[in-house]
Amino acid sequence: MPILLRCPVCYEALWSEPKSAVCQNNHRFDRARQGYLNLLPSNKKRSKNPGDDQMMVEARTRFLNHGYYQPVVDALIDKLKSFGNETPQRILDAGCGEGYYTSGIKEQLEDSAVCGFDIAKPAILAASKRNKAIEWLVASVSELPLMDEQFDAVISIFSRSDWPEFSRVLKPGGHIVLLTPGQNHLMALRRAIYDEVRPYPEDKRLQDLPEDLALLESQTIHHLMMLENTQAIMDLLAMTPHYWHVNARQKQQLEQLGQLECELEMRLSVVQKRYPLT
Repeated sequence: MPILLRCPVCYEALWSEPKSAVCQNNHRFDRARQGYLNLLPSNKKRSKNPGDDQMMVEARTRFLNHGYYQPVVDALIDKLKSFGNETPQRILDAGCGEGYYTSGIKEQLEDSAVCGFDIAKPAILAASKRNKAIEWLVASVSELPLMDEQFDAVISIFSRSDWPEFSRVLKPGGHIVLLTPGQNHLMALRRAIYDEVRPYPEDKRLQDLPEDLALLESQTIHHLMMLENTQAIMDLLAMTPHYWHVNARQKQQLEQLGQLECELEMRLSVVQKRYPLT
């Protein structure tokens, strides 16, 4: 059950080979030594090096490898199993970062075909070292290099969503699993940085679904983390948008903390692609 790739130049099918992928118009994309494919043409990049940089990828890898977000992986896997009755599925991780969640899903649903993509090359380079059984791609969410209606599920974790593209690659009846921050997500970290902290606003994307997508359910994931050293605290900061807004004084405040008890609060929402009217 291979992942069906689409040429990002002419949109024809790409035939995947051990060392490359090629379409009928002879557009060829070489696999990197690590096994991933770069299907983001340079003329479609908004910047020279889009997405997370190497420092952020390394911080996320260190933090997630300690298992602080394991309850999130467990919730994702439980939800995916509920869709497929534990039968093999095609699963897409849209904006997979360094592949922590993607690899966890593949390990638990080993008979399923799993694809992860991210716009950041350093992230996919790190992801490709986690699990060789996953199809890793450098790609943009706004123009997926994937053929139509092949995935049973698309997951999007704190990443940008493109509803038309998600719908295009989903089978009718397929599901999108969206993870977004709850109002009090990482509240202790934010209080350690800012003088005034406001709850995260409610995600508006679910209010603007196209007609072929329907919200089925939402639930909240709660978990209390104990970050036991400064490295873990600073790595968590580097995973968040707050990293770009802290000043030297705020950063120093965090570095002086020896430990931090911090709540994880995420909203897990399930959207389904409607079956066509007959």
